[in-house]
Amino acid sequence: MWVFFIGAVLIYTSVNTIKRYKKFVYLIASLVILEGLIVLFQNLGIIPFLWNREYALSYDGFLSGTLGPNKIVLGMTMLISLAFLMSAVFIKPLKIFRPYIYSAIGIAAIVILITGSRTTYVAGIIFLVYFFLRNMGRAFQISIYTLIGFFILTYTNPQIIELIDDTIKGRITNKITGPGDVNTVEDFTGIYDDLGSGRNYLHKQYVIYLAERPYIIPFGIGLNNRLLIGFSAHNQYLSLINEVGLVGLYFFMTWLLSYLTIVKGKLPSIRASLNGLVFAMIVSLYFGEHLYIYRPLFALLGLFLLMAALIVKPLTFLKKE
Repeated sequence: MWVFFIGAVLIYTSVNTIKRYKKFVYLIASLVILEGLIVLFQNLGIIPFLWNREYALSYDGFLSGTLGPNKIVLGMTMLISLAFLMSAVFIKPLKIFRPYIYSAIGIAAIVILITGSRTTYVAGIIFLVYFFLRNMGRAFQISIYTLIGFFILTYTNPQIIELIDDTIKGRITNKITGPGDVNTVEDFTGIYDDLGSGRNYLHKQYVIYLAERPYIIPFGIGLNNRLLIGFSAHNQYLSLINEVGLVGLYFFMTWLLSYLTIVKGKLPSIRASLNGLVFAMIVSLYFGEHLYIYRPLFALLGLFLLMAALIVKPLTFLKKE
C-alpha cells in the first residue's frame, strides 16, 4: 500500500507541466487500448487464456487479458482508467488527439460490458449518471464518438455484439427469476437475491458475527484477519468494521470523501469525473472490496490513488479549460 501511495505522490509532484501530463494521458490511453485488445482477441479466440489451470477452473476460464481472472479486477481497472480519460479529453490546453482518447474510452466501455461484473455495472451507472448530469454537453460529445467507434468495431467484428448480449443475459437477465423480484427489497430478497451471488448471505453472517462480538466493533480484529470468520464479506464497510473497527472505517471514509471537498474551479470535466468516480466507489463498495487488500493486494486501490492524483493534477497548472 505504501508503494502505491508514495508512487501516486511522486507522480503527482513530478507531472508538473502540460507536456509531461500529456504524455501520461497518452500512456494510460495506450495501456487501456492494449489491454482491451488483448481481452477482445481472447474472446474472439485469437489469444489463449494466459493463466494457469487452477485459475481457469476457479474462474470458469474468464478471459481477463493480463489481469487477474476475477471479473471485478478487469471491470474496475477499466472503469477507473475511463474516468481519468474522460476528465483529460476536455482539457483544451493539452491539445491531445481526441479520436485516440475516444478510442480508448470506447474500448474500455466494451470491455466493461464483456466482464459481466455486476459490481462494476453498478459503479459505471453511478459514474455515468453523475457525469451526464454535471457535464451534459461534454457527455453527449463523448457518447457520439464512442457510439461511432462502437459501431465500427462491432460492424467489423459482429461476434462482439453477441458476446456482450450473452454476457448480459447470463449475468443479469437470466438471473432474475421473475418480474416481481424487481419490486421486492425487504430482507435481502428479490432482485438482490438473484444478482448478488450469495452476497446477502455473506452480509448477514458478518452482521451476526459482529452482533455476537460487540467488543470487535470499535477497533476490529486486525487487518486481513477475515479467515477467523472463514470468508470475506464482499462488502468493504463490513470488512473494515470487522478488521479495523469503526475507527478504521471513519478514517477510510474521511479519506474517500475528502476528494469531494477539493475545489475544482472552472474545470467541469475534472469535477464530473472525480466526484462521479468517488460516488461510484461509495455505492459499489457495498457490494465489493475493490479498494481493499483483496483485489489483488491493494492494486485497485493503488490504481485509484494514481488516477485520482492525475485527475486533479491539472488544477495546479491550469486556470481554466
